[in-house]
Amino acid sequence: MSQADSSFLLANAQIVDFPIVYCNESFCKISGYNRAESTFCSVLLLQVMQKSCRCTFMYGELTDKETIARIDECLENQIPDQFEILLYKKNSE
Repeated sequence: MSQADSSFLLANAQIVDFPIVYCNESFCKISGYNRAESTFCSVLLLQVMQKSCRCTFMYGELTDKETIARIDECLENQIPDQFEILLYKKNSE
């Protein structure tokens, strides 16, 4: 996989709920979300609402609940691990 094909998110582990602070262009292209939707709402809202790196906004009907629980446990306890999880694009595909 080339660097251009790798999609990723960066999150701030020092803030509650681990907000996404950056996503690369490949993530935007694959997911259908733009950077503003995946990282924060418009600053015109007076309050910056950042989405969690848990990516709950991309969960769907077939997203495995046990994997979600394992991810949450690892994030809360700062345990490194790897997961494969089904996430849905913005258009629910």
